[in-house]
Amino acid sequence: MSAATTAVPDAQPHATSGMALAIRTEVRKLTTTKTWWVLGLVAIAVAVLVTVLTVAGSEGSGHTPLDIFTGALIGGVQTAYMITAIVGITAVAGEYRHHTVTASYLSVPNRGRLITAKLLVLTGYGLLVGIIVVAICSAIAAPWLSARGLLGGSLTASGVTRAVVGGTASIAVMTGVGVALGALLRNQIAAVGALLIYLFAIEQTINSISLTRPAYPYLPGGAVQSLAYSGHRAFGSATGAELLNPWLAALIIVGYAVVITAIAVRTTIRRDVS
Repeated sequence: MSAATTAVPDAQPHATSGMALAIRTEVRKLTTTKTWWVLGLVAIAVAVLVTVLTVAGSEGSGHTPLDIFTGALIGGVQTAYMITAIVGITAVAGEYRHHTVTASYLSVPNRGRLITAKLLVLTGYGLLVGIIVVAICSAIAAPWLSARGLLGGSLTASGVTRAVVGGTASIAVMTGVGVALGALLRNQIAAVGALLIYLFAIEQTINSISLTRPAYPYLPGGAVQSLAYSGHRAFGSATGAELLNPWLAALIIVGYAVVITAIAVRTTIRRDVS
């Protein structure tokens, strides 16, 4: 009787300590591997370049000052989250490629717990990169546009807040989507290829065809624009899809990460490691 009663209280602490161990393990991998930080710096640098090019080409574009400012951020954010999503993919699929996943599953036998830990840690990594990207791109775009007389006091607090908060959150959540995709496909090259083809070709094609355009805001790229961009239509196109409410867009993006992760946990990662 006493043995049974003492075993029950231990179950929850064991699960908690198991998750804490998994998170510590993933944090250690992240902080001791140069790849993540190199790719993070690349994401920041390319995002800054895209922002600079967007602001430089904005004169005479016909967009409002708020559209130019938030559009410059959107360009940087979209570039950054493509790179951090690849980081997320590599965090899972890369372990299969380099045959280190066996050691990971031996240290954390509960595969669902391990993937959840990766999802939490890499989303935090994406949040950090997102904060830096948005801060630097904002610090470049705002003074530059102001010096050219393109702001003119027309920036609204809500529009700027939406761009800054939405852009940062987009990078974080899309990094998590990358983790989920890597867990689902397990092949790093296939997962990265699928991501790039989808974002560069499939989504853009859907947005360019009038029949399929209404579906674009519900896709990951369209939801990101809806989350961070204050314009009525997708940035860069007068005939682009009508964007969603930012709260709905946030739920959609998170939903993609949760659904893909759930499918991966229940199917793909239950297969044999090798």
